[in-house]
Amino acid sequence: MSDYADVIIVGGGMVGLALACALRHTGLRIVIIERGEPPVRLSLGRDCRVSAIVMGNVRILQGLGVWEHLKDDAGPMCMMKIWDNQEQGGIRFDASEIEEEALGYLIENSCTQAAMHKALMDSDDVEFCSPAEISAIDWYGKDGKQATVTLADGRVLTTPLIIGADGGRSWVREQAGINCWQRDYEQKGVVVNVRTELPHRGIAFQRFLPTGPLAFLPLTDNICSIVWSAENTEADRLLAMSDDEFLNALNLTFGPVLGRVTEAGDRAAFPLKGQLAKHMVRERVALVGDAAHCIHPLAGLGVNLGLRDAMVLAQEIADAKRFDEDWGELSVLDRYMKQRMPDVLSVMGSMEGLHRIFTTNIPGLKEMRGLGMRLVGNSGAIKHLLMRNSTGLSLPVPKQIRK
Repeated sequence: MSDYADVIIVGGGMVGLALACALRHTGLRIVIIERGEPPVRLSLGRDCRVSAIVMGNVRILQGLGVWEHLKDDAGPMCMMKIWDNQEQGGIRFDASEIEEEALGYLIENSCTQAAMHKALMDSDDVEFCSPAEISAIDWYGKDGKQATVTLADGRVLTTPLIIGADGGRSWVREQAGINCWQRDYEQKGVVVNVRTELPHRGIAFQRFLPTGPLAFLPLTDNICSIVWSAENTEADRLLAMSDDEFLNALNLTFGPVLGRVTEAGDRAAFPLKGQLAKHMVRERVALVGDAAHCIHPLAGLGVNLGLRDAMVLAQEIADAKRFDEDWGELSVLDRYMKQRMPDVLSVMGSMEGLHRIFTTNIPGLKEMRGLGMRLVGNSGAIKHLLMRNSTGLSLPVPKQIRK
């Protein structure tokens, strides 16, 4: 027996759920297929997987009805201070300079997903299949206008469009025969939640080291989430340390900006890789989030790109329905790809450039970095433009989609 879905979303993470939230009032039947929720890695009793949601995307979440379930778990990032290794000064970005309450919010990934699930509860048009696995996809079906998805339990679904929201190692992308350009930074990001002697006051700190950045990100209850990017051997050494050894290394490296780091939870690490799918769309398939692109977590912008993917694709699907178009056709999906590529390539290029600038040892580059940071810090117009672009406030992304 074959079931019909207007859209099948493979992957029930933040980006896949955001796409379902955006489409839930369009009258389309949405099916989300998820293999199973990954276990939450706790550190000081909090999820150590944390995302920085910039203000532009906070407004998207408000429009989707997600923010009301999430705001109590969100730690405002009112200011960011960045400096280069042992150098004094650096750059300060303050939300008040662009007349905003915050540059963004730090939120545990599991909290964001839970809020999206709550928002989806008001729709009878969204079906969540989990745990569930796809055993086969026939991209052309019987008539060439609908793909056929067969689940491991024997259930068969037909749909005009399959959306791959299943992460950097996307199975959907692989089944569609889409290859990727890849960049291995040969680094890992060590993540852990910590308590500090002094309150963070909603300030994010990022220190650029020769091996990569060390970031302190403000969560609620005066806890900081840190991401320490380091070469693989150094990251493995940090993971193998005892708790006392790690605290000493962290205090020595970060300095007394927040007093001493007094407590650190369990540590975890993930490899740092850049990746870009050679095609974001093909007939009957579209990729969003990490399935389409992965970037260095230098500025924590990865999930923000994915949320913008979801909103733009949702708008294109809704428009195609309104004008009686087949939203699985390449001509429709190309509109999504053409809107998203400038943003994706701009952010990926910026992150790659920053990574090279701060990790390459070329004579005179250190002095040029310092001069560049001072120039940006002292130039109000450039600084404001940089803040508005990095927070997504200057991007024309739809915030709410209806029938």
